[in-house]
Amino acid sequence: MAIPNNKLNSIHESLRAGDPVFFEELYSNYFEKLCVYLMSFTSDKNIIHDVVQDSFLYLWANRKKVVITTSMNGYLYRMVYNKLMDSFRKSTKKNDILLSYHKTFLDEVVQVERDVNEERLGKLNQCIEKLPKRCKDVFYQKKIKGIRSKEIASNLDISIKTVEAHMTKAYVLLRGCLKSEKSLI
Repeated sequence: MAIPNNKLNSIHESLRAGDPVFFEELYSNYFEKLCVYLMSFTSDKNIIHDVVQDSFLYLWANRKKVVITTSMNGYLYRMVYNKLMDSFRKSTKKNDILLSYHKTFLDEVVQVERDVNEERLGKLNQCIEKLPKRCKDVFYQKKIKGIRSKEIASNLDISIKTVEAHMTKAYVLLRGCLKSEKSLI
């Protein structure tokens, strides 16, 4: 049902004239209704109140330029809906940008961590190469190949106690080598 032109003109005139009584009445009549309406799109009351408040501020600030072709009711509901959708778009865009920054940062951190791990492995391999031959053979078979001490003893024709002694010696030498490598950095 169309609003009679004289009533629509009256609303326009009151709004354009900056009639504070008219505006306060408009605000008090519609604020809660508009908030309830927006609850069907989001449950965040802070966003809802901000959007409705911003809509009324916009209406007041642009009262001389606003053209209402339907009813004030229809205009207000459409305005708050559009402002809420704009808010969602801005929020989504901001979240996309933040996620992009987060991903970039994580990629850089992971790359740095890979580089550090590769450097550590390189240093460990250098230190393993510096071990005495028999000690290196025992360490390699035990830790790299995963062979049991009994089998290593049999393969190298040494006792299990000697295998354990070589492993202890390898750990001590590797720890010392890695500490000296670390101090050079």
